[in-house]
Amino acid sequence: MQGALWLLATNTLLLAVPRLVNEGIAVVEGTTGRGGSLLALFGLPTDRLWPVVAAIGVCALLGAGARVASRVVLFNVGRDVERELRGETFAHLATLSPGWFREHNVGDLMSRLTSDMTNIRLLGGFALMNALNTAIVFAATLPIVLALDVQVAALALAPFPLVILGAQLTARVVFKRTREVQAALGALTTRVQENLAGQAVVRAFSREAAEETSFDGTNQELRRRSLSLALARMVFAPIGGLGALGVALALYAGGAAVLAGRLDVGDVVELSTRLVQLGWPMMALGLIISVIQRGRASLSRIHELLRARPDIVDGTVDRPVQGVVEANGLTVEVAPGKVGLADLHVKVERGRVLGIVGKNGAGKSTLLRALARQLPCPRGQLALDGVDVNDWHLRALHAGVGVVPEEAFLFSDTLRDNLAFGRPDATDAEIEAVVDLCDLRRDVTALPAGLATLVGERGVTLSGGQKQRVALARAILSRPAVLLLDDCLSAVDSETEANIVAALRRGFVTAGGDTRPPTLLVVSHRLSAVREADEVIVLDGGRVAERGTHDQLLALGGHYAQLWGREQRRRALGAEP
Repeated sequence: MQGALWLLATNTLLLAVPRLVNEGIAVVEGTTGRGGSLLALFGLPTDRLWPVVAAIGVCALLGAGARVASRVVLFNVGRDVERELRGETFAHLATLSPGWFREHNVGDLMSRLTSDMTNIRLLGGFALMNALNTAIVFAATLPIVLALDVQVAALALAPFPLVILGAQLTARVVFKRTREVQAALGALTTRVQENLAGQAVVRAFSREAAEETSFDGTNQELRRRSLSLALARMVFAPIGGLGALGVALALYAGGAAVLAGRLDVGDVVELSTRLVQLGWPMMALGLIISVIQRGRASLSRIHELLRARPDIVDGTVDRPVQGVVEANGLTVEVAPGKVGLADLHVKVERGRVLGIVGKNGAGKSTLLRALARQLPCPRGQLALDGVDVNDWHLRALHAGVGVVPEEAFLFSDTLRDNLAFGRPDATDAEIEAVVDLCDLRRDVTALPAGLATLVGERGVTLSGGQKQRVALARAILSRPAVLLLDDCLSAVDSETEANIVAALRRGFVTAGGDTRPPTLLVVSHRLSAVREADEVIVLDGGRVAERGTHDQLLALGGHYAQLWGREQRRRALGAEP
């Protein structure tokens, strides 16, 4: 509203100038001109030139100031829209499940949050300002022009229907091609992101030339689509020229009217000035429509993100997790028609350890993902502390259930900040404690700045085993009641893995201040990590094939016993299982 008022003030002041010029010419020629006198309206003498010059100067200066104010206010509207919509979109993305992100490219999402937001900012700022300005100029100028001479005004407006028709036809093409350009930009961003993140792999396989060729193809596609959009936008230039043609016709007719004695020279000057003021919005109409269509196309891409609904919805139970896990006939689909777990029955009491082993693809991680609510889970089949996992508030559940995946993700920050990511208020003593628990002391000492060392993007300066132990320490520092270890120590030696699991069994200080072991669900391809578990389940095809303690499973002589024998033989030969 404030921006519209500033625009109204701007145009009121600037639209007064042609009338003042007319009055000045009337003073020089000794005529009266058409219409009332602005000078007389403000009590100024109408028979002298200096009040006219002073009034023109004041209007010009105040109009320039009002124009600057209108631009600041309305452009800030666009920037505010961009900031708020980007924040809303980012917050919405945080509610979507991991499965949704597996179906969407990171590069395309980055393009939508950057380039598309720029188009929306221009829509909410530049386009809004010019659209309002055009409406005000037309509404204020047309009645004055018609009052001066209807025939001249009719000639000025004659091309306008053609301008509207051409703009509408071209707008559809601009909308379609803008979406194509933004999609191509997303594909290019994805390729750049993947290649920069995977430089080590590209070099290891000597694929630099092939990747450059692939990048050139994606880059050329973006260029082709951008040129196609530019050609469509070029059509707006001659469309705007139709408005200028109307002004030229009106000036010609105005000159004829002077010769015929219907208009004074001052009237023609005022008329021509007003038609020039009217002509610019007509010529800029194409640019405005182009910006609007680009903004609409980008808005549609953002709305696609905002329309995505999370398949994991929040519950209402908001209390500390105690750590009792129970599955009753748990059956989980990891994809439409693909069962990851089938009819699983298991109960893990507070502070106990459940080991989960099996072949690749047997469904070992599915239970952990369902408990962490990374997968939709049928009601009545999985409970935490006797409460269906679907009824837990996600914040409370995530605070009480820590997940450590096999692939550790670290931020490009210091080692200390990575460790304290879940608990920024953690004390130095608490951080040192988890460093020792996860056998990181020697690694930290060897780093140039210790805990203050920058680990690089995704922890590139650390080894695989170091990253896994940092990720585990980060989860432990959050003091969860349930800790889910998804083969998260696969890159460390088996002895270190067994020592860490044993240390976890002894417990750590919880959020309540007491020392107790967390409930552990341990997925591992090495049986030594689950040897001391209270129960081990062997999964095959999503179903429990064997279950029992380590000794019971060895006595059973089944698949677990075979895996154990194979692991021991490898260890005897000096190879890591």
